[in-house]
Amino acid sequence: MQQQLSLRKWAIDNKIWEPDSWKTFLEKDLVPFYRQAFILNELYNFLKSDKICGKNSLKDIEDEVLRNKVRVAIYGGAENPDTSFAKFMYDYFGLCAENASTFKESIELYENWGDSVKVSVHDKSWIKYIPIENLVSKLFWIIDKVCSKIGIRLSEVGIQESSPYHPLEIIEPNTLLPQAGEKPEKLISLINEFKQKAVELSVGVNPFTTFVHYSRAIPLLALKEFLGCDVDKVIELANFLELKAYSMIDGKEVELSTKSPDKVFLVYQYPRCAYSLCYNVLKLQEDFLVRIEPSIEKLHDNFIKEAISQIHVTFEPWKDYESIFTTLIEILKDTNYCKLLLENGKIKSILPGSGRAARPLFNKVWLRNFLIRIYPVISVGIIDLDTNSNIGLVFRSLAKEWIDKVIKNEGKT
Repeated sequence: MQQQLSLRKWAIDNKIWEPDSWKTFLEKDLVPFYRQAFILNELYNFLKSDKICGKNSLKDIEDEVLRNKVRVAIYGGAENPDTSFAKFMYDYFGLCAENASTFKESIELYENWGDSVKVSVHDKSWIKYIPIENLVSKLFWIIDKVCSKIGIRLSEVGIQESSPYHPLEIIEPNTLLPQAGEKPEKLISLINEFKQKAVELSVGVNPFTTFVHYSRAIPLLALKEFLGCDVDKVIELANFLELKAYSMIDGKEVELSTKSPDKVFLVYQYPRCAYSLCYNVLKLQEDFLVRIEPSIEKLHDNFIKEAISQIHVTFEPWKDYESIFTTLIEILKDTNYCKLLLENGKIKSILPGSGRAARPLFNKVWLRNFLIRIYPVISVGIIDLDTNSNIGLVFRSLAKEWIDKVIKNEGKT
């Protein structure tokens, strides 16, 4: 696996198991992205504030400079509406006249009433869809947690120590809005940089988030082999990412220690995992990044497809595994989730997430053997492991195609 080899070299070269190595992630990725998001959120709040939307009309904005800027924002370039700055502000920030339901209506309202229109912000904008306020909170939570774990202060990475936790380099919102005749270069540049940073933070592009994705559900010894370090270093890393250890014998949570590491599977989805570092880093992409820049979803799909093409796993003897895969492919017709029910360390049946009865397996497979063989596709991301209740499998895009291939090739991929 070329992707895995390059990620492995990066992880080893950067000694990713050492907490201090994550300071680079803070300084080069998280904090710059937080700064951009914070400034955009400040602008959005400014546009919605009493200084603008709180006035009865545009002409009631006392500050003449600000009034002129807002006029440009709701009507600027209207002679070429599709490429106008007003259209940009309508789509990206929801700025419009009189709660207009369309951009065309907003322009018509201003042409009819001029500065007598009331300035409004609709809720179908790009910034609202992200949603930007939640992103700022999520990024701060992650930054604060990483700072705490590596023993540094927020001010050391350029963030104010007290609420509202301003980045130390801030841009006043009103300076982002152009005057009549000016180009909105500062605002356009900020948004383009923000979108680019979202791409740079995504799984398959950013080595830190890609590593978190890869290690989110993996046998402890497989991660040890991947990193080529001592097992105690792997445990330190697992504690840093706040992964939990589960037994591959009975599927229950166990203490994360050097005892019996060959029987332990590390997972990121477990009760109360919403407060873990690993879970929140991964949720950035799912909840925010793909909304900021939709092309990230295609980049991620291509990353997964390439990774799957390089995975070669053999399920032998096939007669032992055939029953579990043929059962999974049937279950996938109705649901993308199932639970593995165990008996003395073996998978005795599979319970579909659709609420139907458990399906017994003709050949019971050792849970440990199954997880060790299937973990590469879990690490890639087409299957997720969920331990909130029993051992659960969550099937993502391309999972059915991969299972079909396993069955067609009688256990070989």
